[in-house]
Amino acid sequence: MQTALSRLVADPDDFRTAWPSVPTVYDRDAADLQQLASRQAAREILIDPDIRPGGFGMVRDGVLTAERASADHPTDTLVLNGLHRSYPPIMQFCEELSSMLGHPVTGNLYLTPAGRAKGFGWHWDCHHVFIAQAEGAKLWRIFAPTFVNPLEHHNWSKIGFDPEDKARFEKDAPHFEATLRAGQVLFIPRGWVHAGQSTEEYSLHLTFGVQLLTVHYALRKLLELGEDTEELREALPPNLGGQDFGTLAERLVGLLGDWSSTLPTDQFALRLRSAQRLSVLGREPR
Repeated sequence: MQTALSRLVADPDDFRTAWPSVPTVYDRDAADLQQLASRQAAREILIDPDIRPGGFGMVRDGVLTAERASADHPTDTLVLNGLHRSYPPIMQFCEELSSMLGHPVTGNLYLTPAGRAKGFGWHWDCHHVFIAQAEGAKLWRIFAPTFVNPLEHHNWSKIGFDPEDKARFEKDAPHFEATLRAGQVLFIPRGWVHAGQSTEEYSLHLTFGVQLLTVHYALRKLLELGEDTEELREALPPNLGGQDFGTLAERLVGLLGDWSSTLPTDQFALRLRSAQRLSVLGREPR
């Protein structure tokens, strides 16, 4: 039986044993991916307000332009964000993929005209992505991370690149390069720096973003259990600005260690399991 994950990777069981640590290309079925989205589907999404996503527009070289959103623009890339919330085929697919991976999944569409056009410049994503090429072709050049394991607030636009990195991206051979053609899927681990451009063909691809639940996320859930402990609800002292923060921090770290060492792991496991289930359903903040 075909599943959402098997539509993206060759061996779903093997894929679920561990995240790939490097960019990986999978050969899948172009006709199948076109069931999820096509150029005609993009036209219909723009016309129909009931399925049009909240975030959409035209982008050229990383800059949002003032052009009217179009699936047939000669120079700009059409971006349709948030299709996992508005477009039924993508909604259903992302829901199933989320269930199989155990992490929330989002879905966006990018339609770039032919002629080496670029929607976005060098950037990294703070989540794993599947780039599913539905129509046409797109060249991807990818470099190893300059910031490892970014969380969502570690956005490349806030942290930026060193001038040396920018020069390296333009002059050096990438660590990975591939021209995706219809039916191929590229998995890019979070943090890997990448940029794409169309070829002599236009390009339509879907990006499925795996919004990762991390160790940091799990530890935040652990700390939430502290609200049930009287000692951890104690107010910090008055004249807080005049306190010795080194002494205060030492006390708090010790208090945290004493509390966590006595916390029943089964209680934490239940809280974490509930949070994970709600996250996959899109009902719990990460």
